[in-house]
Amino acid sequence: MKNQKQILISIFVLLAITASACKSIVAPANPAEPPATLAQVPAAQPTQQPAPQQQPTVNAITFSAEIQPVSGTYLFTEGPAADGNGNVYFSDINAGKIYKWTADGSVSVFVQGLSGPNGLMFDKSGNLIACEGGKGRLISINAQGQVTALVETYNGTRFNEPNDLWIDSQGGIYFTDPAYQAPVVQDGQHVYYLTPDHSQVTRVINDLQQPNGIAGTADGKTLYVADYGANQTYAYAINREGTLSNKKLFVAVGSDGMDLDAAGNLYLTTPNKVQVFDTTGKHLRDIPTTENPTNVAFGPARTGTIAGKDGLTLFITARTAVYTVKMSMSSTAVETNTSTFTLTSPDLPADGRLPVEYTCDGAASTLALSWSAAPAGTKSFVVIMHHAAPDNAIHWYWVVYNIPTGVISLAKNVSGIGTIGTNSVNKDLAYAPPCSKGPGDKEYIYSVYALSVPQVSIPAAQATREVMLTAIKDITIASAELHVVYARP
Repeated sequence: MKNQKQILISIFVLLAITASACKSIVAPANPAEPPATLAQVPAAQPTQQPAPQQQPTVNAITFSAEIQPVSGTYLFTEGPAADGNGNVYFSDINAGKIYKWTADGSVSVFVQGLSGPNGLMFDKSGNLIACEGGKGRLISINAQGQVTALVETYNGTRFNEPNDLWIDSQGGIYFTDPAYQAPVVQDGQHVYYLTPDHSQVTRVINDLQQPNGIAGTADGKTLYVADYGANQTYAYAINREGTLSNKKLFVAVGSDGMDLDAAGNLYLTTPNKVQVFDTTGKHLRDIPTTENPTNVAFGPARTGTIAGKDGLTLFITARTAVYTVKMSMSSTAVETNTSTFTLTSPDLPADGRLPVEYTCDGAASTLALSWSAAPAGTKSFVVIMHHAAPDNAIHWYWVVYNIPTGVISLAKNVSGIGTIGTNSVNKDLAYAPPCSKGPGDKEYIYSVYALSVPQVSIPAAQATREVMLTAIKDITIASAELHVVYARP
C-alpha cells in the first residue's frame, strides 16, 4: 500500500451479504498443456430490453464511520477473495505475491514468486484459483501453496493477461483476458469459459474493447462483465454448457473489479470510489476511497459465510492499500439515489424523450444542461454526450472540457464556455446532433464529470471521448448522467 493511513468517511450505506467474490489475474509455474479440443462461439448480441432483475432484500447493512487500512506495504493490490474460515486473500500484482489476512488483523505471505497475480476466487474444493497475468494463464493453488496451471493457451497461443474470474456452481470458470502491461497476443481482448473438468476452454465474448471485472449472480443465471476500455458494464444470460446470450447494457460505467451482495446489488470500482447499483441499474450510492479502488469482496460466494469473525467486513483493494469496512445489520428498507451530484435539463420533458429540435431532424440545437451539488475539491467539469450502438460501437456527439468550477449549467446552443472537443460523426470541433439509423428508440447519455484539476491539457483536435475518459480517469471526483431517448420520425 502506498500510505497506510486511516480514512475517515461518514457514509450511511446499505449493503447486503455477498454472493460472489471474483477477481482476475496471473498464474504461476508448472503449466499444464491445455486440451486439444477448443471451441469458439459467437458473442452474444446486445438488445434494448432492461437488464435482468432479481428480488431485492429489505435487510440492509450500514457502514461504520471508519474505513481501516490493513497493515503492510504493498505495490499494487487486487483480487480479494474470502475462504470459508473467515480469512481473506489478496494479490499484489507488482510484487508477485498473494497475501492472507486473518480475522485478528494479521497479514502473512501465502505464496510468492508469481508473475502478475490478479483476480482470485476459491473453488468448492478449497483451492485458490488465480489469474496469473504475467504468464498469461489461469492457475490453482492448494492449501500448501502448491501451484498448478489450469489453462495457458487458446488455439495454440498463450492468453494476453488473464485479469479477473468468476466460478459457477458447477466449477466452470469464466475469466477476462485484457492486455495492460504487454502487447495483445491473442487476436483481441476477450472473455473465456473453462469447463468444470478443466478439459476445454471456450471463447464466450469476443466483441469488447478491454474486458476486466466479472461477477455472476448467486442463482447462476446472470453474468456481469465490465468493458473497461469502453467504460460500460454488460449483463449476459448464462446458458447451459457455459455459453452466454442476451447481452444487455447494464450501466454506462466501466469498472476494474466488481462484486455482488445478497440482494443482487452490483459494486463497481471506479476512480476514487466504489459505485453501487441495484438490479435495475439504478445508482444507489458511492463509497469514496482515497486511492482508486481495484476490487472489492464481501465473502465467499459459495458458502454464504462472510469474511472476518464478525461476519460483516467489506474488503477494498486500492492500488497500494487494502481497506476493511465494518458493517452492521439493520432492517431498514434499501434507499436509492443518495448521491447528491446530479445532472438535469430544463428542456427535457418528463418522459425523458429528446425533442426533435436537438437532433439532425430539427434545428440541431445543443440541449440545455445544469448540474448541482458538485463535491468539495471540484476544480473543473467535463461534459460528454454519447450513444452505444447495437453493434457495441460507441458514438459521441459532444465533448466539452475545461469548464470552470463556477459554471453549473450550459444554456441551449451554448458557446464561449470551456473547450470543444471532437465528435465521431464528422470529426469537427463542434456538437454533432444525433442522427441514428434504423427504427425504434435510441438511448443517448449525457455525462458530467467533476474533476480535481482546473484544466485538462489535451489539444481540442485530439479530444475524443476515449482520449478524454482516459485522461480524467484518475482525477474524477464524481460523475452524473442524464439518459434521454429519441426515435427518428
